Amino acid sequence: MNICNKPHNKIAPEDLGEAVPEVKVQRARRNGWSWPLHLFQIIAWLLFLFFALVGFGILVPLLPRHWLPAGYICPGVCFIYHLVVHLTAVSIDPADANVREKNYLGPLATFNRNQHAHVIENHHCHVCDVDVSAKSKHCGTCNKCVCGFDHHCKWLNNCVGERNYWLFLNSVLSAILGLGLLLLIAFYVFVEFFVDPTVLRSDQHFDALKNHMDRWFVFLPASPVETRAPAILVTAGIFILLSLVTVILLGHLLTFHIYLLWHKLTTYEYILQQRPQQQPDKVDKKQESCSSQVKPNQVLILLSVHFPKTPFSLPFGSPSNHINAWLSTTEDD
Repeated sequence: MNICNKPHNKIAPEDLGEAVPEVKVQRARRNGWSWPLHLFQIIAWLLFLFFALVGFGILVPLLPRHWLPAGYICPGVCFIYHLVVHLTAVSIDPADANVREKNYLGPLATFNRNQHAHVIENHHCHVCDVDVSAKSKHCGTCNKCVCGFDHHCKWLNNCVGERNYWLFLNSVLSAILGLGLLLLIAFYVFVEFFVDPTVLRSDQHFDALKNHMDRWFVFLPASPVETRAPAILVTAGIFILLSLVTVILLGHLLTFHIYLLWHKLTTYEYILQQRPQQQPDKVDKKQESCSSQVKPNQVLILLSVHFPKTPFSLPFGSPSNHINAWLSTTEDD
């Protein structure tokens, strides 16, 4: 008889059928090659391959003979330069110097908001567990502090900071120049196809097709492949549409960053300036009126920030979408 009402000793604990929650280990990403790859990054690579293959394999070889050197060299230099600076911007580790000196790729500390109000306090990051510079911000996507943090770029799959910001800008500018030149060539080929298609058949391989104007060659002069005229027109049309949209969006992005440079701002600082300045008493009253009505799963909805109109529209979505996306990947400091 158990007089003291104590539980009997057991060799193994009872299986109550309750699964123990698994604690997810937090790890940091080194650069844009760290897994997982982002969908936008893969799309950027596919677009680059498409523009290079169609531009230099189909459109440029159709130029008149005296235009061929300029047609290959001018956009070719831009494409090669873009590839170099793009890959460099992806490969660079933009982390704070103190973070890079530490082996930060192992398991990181889990941030506890009950103990600390912010991830970075007094220039010390509680997740990276190092002292960081005043310009460093902790990126929630890369899970590390980035010196001179500007934004997390999904197209590079890497943070853009002090170490790779100018590489990022050069990547955007070279893409606009190279694609803009190929766009002019595509327009010329498309128009001449209807005006005088013989001008586009200056390559010696077309001598065998003088009496067959509906038959064409692509991938000249190295690997000529015979095709039909509609295929050339459809390919040129798709190229013009995609490149025009891409140049416009990249132009908007470049204009936005020129605006930031002029005002000596980073993208993150610009986002903070767009936050509505609410008075503390109004915030307290709003929280009191909502506290009795809000469910726990509705907190994130009420805490979402709506931004006013910005001077420039950012590419690939409205400015507020980009601001919320960038802001959600960066912890307050």
